[in-house]
Amino acid sequence: MNPGRRVLSESGYRRITLAALVALYAIVVTGSLVRLTGSGLGCVDWPRCNEEKFIDVSTGHGAIEQVNRLFTGLVTASVILAVLGSLRLAQRRRVLTGLSVGLVVGVLAQVVIGGIVVLTGLNPWANMAHFLVSMVLLSNALVLHRSVGAHEDSPRPRNRKL
Repeated sequence: MNPGRRVLSESGYRRITLAALVALYAIVVTGSLVRLTGSGLGCVDWPRCNEEKFIDVSTGHGAIEQVNRLFTGLVTASVILAVLGSLRLAQRRRVLTGLSVGLVVGVLAQVVIGGIVVLTGLNPWANMAHFLVSMVLLSNALVLHRSVGAHEDSPRPRNRKL
């Protein structure tokens, strides 16, 4: 081990993965709020809200859409921290790094798909893809969080007959 390398405890990394999981859950909730309030085109352009402003909260729908878009920054930071944290663990595990990199790739895909949703005027297929990738990201984040304390050499529960 590199003596200058700062090491992260498993409990510290578990907190990071929980933060990523909570952030991803929260953005699904804000995305649902966008959908349920009809605010999907509160911003008619992407990545800017409209031709005049990058951020525009002058209307209720625009404000709801902006909250969802701005929340993406928090989600992005949390999944990047998950990758960096996986590289700082005392016992580095490829599965944790792989799952956390998957979160970053998924969030970047969501940014692109979200742009496509807006630019296609809320195309149902693009909307569904956006939602499905969200569900994959949530599943990935949950598996990552649950995997932090589990080790390959840990005893596994045995299947018992009913």
